Amino acid sequence: MEIVEFLNASVPWPYPENGAEEFLSFALSEINLRKRFIWAITITDASDDMLVGLIELASDDAFHRGFWLIPEHHKKGFMTEAVTAVNDFAFKVLEMPSMRLGNALPNIGSRKLKERSGAVLVEIIPEVEFVGGVYPEEVWELTAEEWWENRAKYPQALFLKAYFAYFFRNSVTLAGS
Repeated sequence: MEIVEFLNASVPWPYPENGAEEFLSFALSEINLRKRFIWAITITDASDDMLVGLIELASDDAFHRGFWLIPEHHKKGFMTEAVTAVNDFAFKVLEMPSMRLGNALPNIGSRKLKERSGAVLVEIIPEVEFVGGVYPEEVWELTAEEWWENRAKYPQALFLKAYFAYFFRNSVTLAGS
């Protein structure tokens, strides 16, 4: 439950047997329309890649960026690196003027990522249904200007700890030029 506790209640839990297929079908249609970008966060070892998280960017959702990471990889810099790369992509490649971001109030790690990036808390919604229960939800705005002013606080997204597989017809990585 720890991984999904703060995900929006629209995520089915317990995850149904066909949940991955349904998600991929939906995601691929959105990706093909360039409405959504999804990256897998993986760790590569000698034998295989292990999925440890996911981060996505959506152009027309209530919130533009969402992510999850398995707990044993929290506080290792994985999500900081992922958020850095995705924010760079959103503001540099897609030229988004701002992003609207949200998190459950008790999700301190998610809040800290937003605060460090320069996002501004704009609203607290008193009761929102999440997989793990009903919590207040913080709503944040991060403008391109705020991101670039705070960008120096973040490491260059060189994918030393994690890398992204961009699910689109042609494989693209967000590694620097």
